[in-house]
Amino acid sequence: MNEQDIKSIHQGPYKLVFVSSGGGTKAISDLLKVPGASQTILESYIPYSRKSMDEYLKIKPSYYCSLQTTINMAVTAFARAKKLAPDCDPKYLLGVAVTATLSTTYEKLGTHRFFICIQGYDATHVVSHYLTKGKRTRDSEERVVSDCLKRLIGIASGLDLELPELAQELSYEVVAAKQDWHDLENRHIDYVTESEAPTKLIFPGTFQPFHKGHLTIQKIAEEKIGVPATFEISICNVEKTLLSYYEIEKTLSQFRPGQNWVLTNAPTFVEKAAIFKQSTFVLGMDTLIRIFDPKFYESDKVMRSELKVFIENDIRFVVFGRQVGSQFMTLNDFLIPEEFKDRFIGITETEFREDVSSSAIKREEEENRATA
Repeated sequence: MNEQDIKSIHQGPYKLVFVSSGGGTKAISDLLKVPGASQTILESYIPYSRKSMDEYLKIKPSYYCSLQTTINMAVTAFARAKKLAPDCDPKYLLGVAVTATLSTTYEKLGTHRFFICIQGYDATHVVSHYLTKGKRTRDSEERVVSDCLKRLIGIASGLDLELPELAQELSYEVVAAKQDWHDLENRHIDYVTESEAPTKLIFPGTFQPFHKGHLTIQKIAEEKIGVPATFEISICNVEKTLLSYYEIEKTLSQFRPGQNWVLTNAPTFVEKAAIFKQSTFVLGMDTLIRIFDPKFYESDKVMRSELKVFIENDIRFVVFGRQVGSQFMTLNDFLIPEEFKDRFIGITETEFREDVSSSAIKREEEENRATA
């Protein structure tokens, strides 16, 4: 990428927040060297230590150099860009993120790799690449990362550029936003679905990934309640960032024809209850504990007041046992406030116990990739 391309980026309407960990700093340096950078760069941030990254994302990542972490960084950076440039059309704002693990002074056990994500109003751009270990010096690996990063910024900014050709396969995906996803984010609509209407049995979750445990829970819940389940995915999570368009598409693509799903912007069960009145929700014990956790409310009185929506909208719950810490907990192991007790049906350990989680599956997948 030459200096004229960088000048074209600076002369264009796009503004960005840049965040990197482990590599890619040469890219931001190159952008800053060219006059006009102040028109483009809103902020540059390098959360290099793990504690810094934890504070930046407000969560502790399973892996600090991974595609998921990079996506979370980019979405966080995009939200930051909107705060720093409130008068700029969101269509011209970008959150740019990169994580990398490159050559260093000692021999690393895993692969040398990097991930780039650019989150914008119109699309999510994602790049993944695994470098041949020992082929390049640290400086040359950094140049590869930075070259890919600069070109991807140019592409996201509307320039007619291509990513560099590398000996190893470079994975590049672009997922365009849909108008109803924007409407959902702006809360102009309550939900998006492909079916005519959600059923009265709602199964909330991230479903990243969707696994056999979910299918077993679905089957048991449907038999218990007597209606088909609708899988509910919120684009916003209480403790995490908004979902990128890449994550939304990947999540929804897992569902087979005939499986009902609904996309919402309802991170809490109070909000879900207001949308899906007279419904039964499927949840695990870990989620039940969070619903009644005082730390999410100003006081116990406020909690009880907010949760009255369950009574007002005739909401009920089917609760599945989960491993919580060192204990497998079921509904019988938790004290529910008296006024809500009759709204919860427990599934016993005999009926269901499957110690598998989406997080564990994602960790295993990442480990398999990291040691390939």
